[in-house]
Amino acid sequence: MISMTGFAQNDIIINNTKYNFSIRSLNSTKGLDIGVKIPRYLFNIESEIRKHISVKLVRGKVDFRISEVSENNQIKIDKQKLKSHIQILRKISPQSNDGAVLNAAISIPEVYSKENKKIDSDDERRFLNNFKTLLNKLSRFREKEGGILKKEILTYVKSIQKIVKMLHKLEKVRLVEKKKKILKNFSSLNKIYTIDESRLEQELLYYFEKNDITEERVRLEHHCSYFISTTKEDKYVGRKLNFLCQEIQREVNTIGSKANNFEIQKNVILMKEFLEQTKEQLQNIL
Repeated sequence: MISMTGFAQNDIIINNTKYNFSIRSLNSTKGLDIGVKIPRYLFNIESEIRKHISVKLVRGKVDFRISEVSENNQIKIDKQKLKSHIQILRKISPQSNDGAVLNAAISIPEVYSKENKKIDSDDERRFLNNFKTLLNKLSRFREKEGGILKKEILTYVKSIQKIVKMLHKLEKVRLVEKKKKILKNFSSLNKIYTIDESRLEQELLYYFEKNDITEERVRLEHHCSYFISTTKEDKYVGRKLNFLCQEIQREVNTIGSKANNFEIQKNVILMKEFLEQTKEQLQNIL
């Protein structure tokens, strides 16, 4: 099992500039949603980045960024603009000394310009290789996170399994008590009315079949076992497990509506609680 959530980052220096690479993935019900934010001069490698993300991550909301952390020799002063601003400032304030005018001029953002970055094919390859390293790091994070979630999810489902086994004993007790109660009621009526024993037997069979939870209990046990075995099948089991959760919930609800017994109802509530916790964690599973 693999989680859809994870985070990874690293730094690299290329052409005297330090870059920070970061990638974050969150759970998503819409398949794969990729967001890429990189400097404009790396536009040529964006499609390659998206292709690798789609192959490696499959599902989730993914946000990848490359940002410049520090630069060396990238900012320079435009001397012509600086001279122009000094002349304007001297006209505005002729009494100011040269030092004050220069300080005022160099504080104007317009006098600075950024050198255009020259990115060749070798640089692009270094960016891509670092990105792939980061992507593998995120994949390992998601696998580790998936292993943790798997243990938690299996704890909930196995708890439901234990309750299902208890239901068999509770069902036997319930049927005995129901039978005693019904026979006692008919015994008192038999003193007043003549009862057709054959018809009574038919009605009792219908009543017990209508309230019998054996079929639902067996199916529920099968669904839980199948759920547990599915977690061992392959990496991408999130959708399948969500579907199995729906089947488990259907059987639990039916047992709750048919049981008509306090102890069974109490255990049905417990199963629903474990099931909700399971569904909540499955939202993060790929």
